Amino acid sequence: LKPSFVEPSIVRFSEANALGPTHVRVVAMATPKGHIVMEIMQIIVVALVYIILPIFGFLNRQRRSKLSSRSDVLSECERYSVALFRHILPDMAVQEYRFRGMQPKIASLDIEFKDLSVTLKKEGRCILEGVTGEFKAGRMATIMGPSGAGKTTFMNALCDKAYYGKTTGEIRINGVISSIAAMKQMRGFVPQDDIVHEHLTVREQLYYSAKLRNAEGTSRAEISNIVEDVLHVMHLLEVQHSIVGSVEKRGISGGQRKRVNIGLELAARPTLIFLDEPTSGLDATTALDIIHSLKRLTEIGMTVVMVIHQPRYSLFTLFDEVLLLGLGGHTVFLGHSEAVLPYFKSIGFQIPDHENPADWFMDVISGKVQNLRIAGFKPSMLSDFWKEKALSQDVAQLMHREVSPRPEDETVGMALERLRQNFGIGVNDAVAPDDLSKMLSSAGIEQASDAVLAELMRRIGFAGQSVNQRTFVDFIMGLKGCLAQDALSASSDSEGDLEASSSSDVSGDPIWKGQLQDRRLGCCKQYLVLLHQNALRWTRLWKQNVISMVLMIVAGAVFGAQCKDKLTVESPLAPLKINLSHVALGLMTGISCLSIFGLDRTVFWRESASGIQVIAFYLARCTISLFDVLAWCYIFSTVWFISSQAPCDYWTWLVAFRMTATSTAGWGVLVSTLVPQHSSTLAIAVVILIMGGAISEPQSIAEAPGTFSAVLAIFSPFTWTSGENYLAFVNQMGVDKVSPAALPIVKGYDQLLNTASMGDYLGYLGSSYVSCWTLGVISLNLAIAVFDSLTEVSSDESYVCRSLQLLVLLETSHGLALAQDLRVGRAGSQTPASRAQQPAGA
Repeated sequence: LKPSFVEPSIVRFSEANALGPTHVRVVAMATPKGHIVMEIMQIIVVALVYIILPIFGFLNRQRRSKLSSRSDVLSECERYSVALFRHILPDMAVQEYRFRGMQPKIASLDIEFKDLSVTLKKEGRCILEGVTGEFKAGRMATIMGPSGAGKTTFMNALCDKAYYGKTTGEIRINGVISSIAAMKQMRGFVPQDDIVHEHLTVREQLYYSAKLRNAEGTSRAEISNIVEDVLHVMHLLEVQHSIVGSVEKRGISGGQRKRVNIGLELAARPTLIFLDEPTSGLDATTALDIIHSLKRLTEIGMTVVMVIHQPRYSLFTLFDEVLLLGLGGHTVFLGHSEAVLPYFKSIGFQIPDHENPADWFMDVISGKVQNLRIAGFKPSMLSDFWKEKALSQDVAQLMHREVSPRPEDETVGMALERLRQNFGIGVNDAVAPDDLSKMLSSAGIEQASDAVLAELMRRIGFAGQSVNQRTFVDFIMGLKGCLAQDALSASSDSEGDLEASSSSDVSGDPIWKGQLQDRRLGCCKQYLVLLHQNALRWTRLWKQNVISMVLMIVAGAVFGAQCKDKLTVESPLAPLKINLSHVALGLMTGISCLSIFGLDRTVFWRESASGIQVIAFYLARCTISLFDVLAWCYIFSTVWFISSQAPCDYWTWLVAFRMTATSTAGWGVLVSTLVPQHSSTLAIAVVILIMGGAISEPQSIAEAPGTFSAVLAIFSPFTWTSGENYLAFVNQMGVDKVSPAALPIVKGYDQLLNTASMGDYLGYLGSSYVSCWTLGVISLNLAIAVFDSLTEVSSDESYVCRSLQLLVLLETSHGLALAQDLRVGRAGSQTPASRAQQPAGA
């Protein structure tokens, strides 16, 4: 819409007072119709969003009940399948659950490290020295040692996360020198702290992780299967729809929270996963359950490496590889878990009766156990013992344990015979639904649910009302493995993947290098997923939003009341009250926006390290928060306008207040990225008060022209918002009525808002728009720079950042459109006398 402008007033007058013959131009005008239309459209959009988001939350709750029912059906179907297997083949072992979303790793990874060392940059002290060894693919390895042995440092060095020191040595992946840090698509890292989204449910956390970190084009059904796999393997089914919670708002238990922390990485289906103390703070039973769950993942070719403290011995023996580090970061032992105790006995140590071997190993490494062979034993000798015997044949056997091949399938005949004897089903007979019901009844399942029975029949492969005996037996035999192999599963197509992966041609182009190409969602699609996530998060914070709105109402009423009867042109207090109201709104908005990133900074670090693009995370948060900022602004402006009984039209005040709210929101976001959370509130308060209460304070504006203060005032958003607001107010109420005490303020605002002749070309409203958006671009650049320093940003992502800045600059086109029409309007409205008073070339 091309706005039609009120004819601008260009007033010149002379003061016969101590100020001398000072000419003051006021180019402000009544709010153009185009701006009013734009504000109305924005209000409608914000209102629609506030209607849609609660509806979205309601629909999500309805969807959760459907997902819960579906998950129950799938769990019951697995239970029915296991019952059938145990009834037909009672002497065979079977697992309780088979993976459907997790698939065998086409490119398993062997990790070799040679002379890996870390030296602190500041102190120059070596905290990890010459660690050499290998972690085989498809095995579970642990790193153990007493405090100060460099366990976490070693794992950080492997992942290229030891930023605090200089790392030396060589890392090979499947025999090729490479970096694990460059394998974001294939590796996962579980931090020691449980960094999760506090306002999402367990299932939602896993869903978004799977959606963002799996290959683009992964179907919704496959994503759902991945989530189901993680819920089962981490024993989270019972709490899948529970909010994770925080310290203040209790959610799931500590052990369940730890499982969610691990599950976020498992949902990405990594080939290699590192875990930093996954059992710390847990009881022995919970810790054993978690390690059992991780052990199952090695069956599909996943390599698991973790740091662990004080495990019970039954847990310790689950590890295929154990790396023991001594004080100072020296290697003490590297081999499979069952060989640790014989090794220490062979070098002169004797374990007491009824002692936990895992705890006893730490005592030996710490020097608290005497050596029966060496009188003057010192812990540092353990490293020398290992170096001397590392190349001997007996120790080499300790380091490598061959995995026994799977036995040939000799149970098909037993299954066929069992079906013939118990149920009268011959080789050429078909299995009908009634036969299946009889089998389930014989297996102890009396009342089979219709939904579960239908799902089971689909898995078996029922075509119509029957299935042949061979297909049924194939289904039963498919239950033996860890992967689902039935009519609904495609895992049988990948049966040879695990074996093929071990035969990668390291002399040519290894198979795993093809996995390094980033096939995950692009920036725009990541933004849409994260926007969905943040919208859901918003619906869980409705109480916080209501409190914020109530506080805005109170603030608007209080600050509006103190402006009552003072918003007159004759009052010298008018510019002070207007500026104070803008500072109040800016301070409240800035503080409220600190939570956009300040509260979830650790979540951002984790997600960016896993490959989530910075700009997608940034924009998704800002998009949802923008509607809150606008809603707060509209509430404050309306209440303030009513309580202050302000003259002029409502839109004159709303336009200026909105520019204040959006500008200070940008400063709040910037401060939340720059300053630690414990100091961010004070920091934003100082910034807002300095800009609005000192630099842009009306008396300072009056004294600013011709001084360095004028330069500072240009970079304060309050100069433009309060200044435009006051000049528009003065223009509508009559310049000739301005109090002599306020004339220097009018002059100061006039000169500052006319910087670089913007006031002549754009008008004060247009120049304020352009200046506020320019300051927004500066804040965005600084925030992006901070984000860039916190994580690795690819060149493509930097290009997106630059493109975003251009889009922000396009917002100034609204002000430029105003400028063109304003210029035409001014040219048409000037009288010959006014033109004659203009300087040449104006």
